Amino acid sequence: MKPASRKPTTVGDILLYEYLEPLDLRINELAEMLHVHRNSVSALVNNNRRLTTDMAFRLARVFDTSVDFWINLQAAVDLWDVENDTRVQEELSRIEPAAEFIARREAGTKKVA
Repeated sequence: MKPASRKPTTVGDILLYEYLEPLDLRINELAEMLHVHRNSVSALVNNNRRLTTDMAFRLARVFDTSVDFWINLQAAVDLWDVENDTRVQEELSRIEPAAEFIARREAGTKKVA
C-alpha cells in the first residue's frame, strides 16, 4: 500500500464548483438538461453516488467535455478509496497470484490458510 495522499477531487465537487456555481445552475435544472431525476444529480453532487458510464456520457454532452474526463475523475477517486482502505488492503494481501497457485497445484501441495 502506498502512503496516503490527498483524496482526488470528486465528480460531485467538480460539478458543484466548476459548473453549477459558475453557471448559476441548480440541481433541478441540471437534472432537466440530463433527462434524469433530480435525486440522481443531487446524490452525485453530494458525493453519495458514484458516477456511472451513462451519466458520464450525459455530463459530457451537457458541458461539451469528453466522457473520459468524467470517467477519469471517478476512476481516480475509486483507486484512492481502495488504496487507502485498510480492510480492503488486508483482503487483497491474502490473494494468491495465479503463477503461485499453479506452481503449488503442480507440486501437489495445499495452501495453509
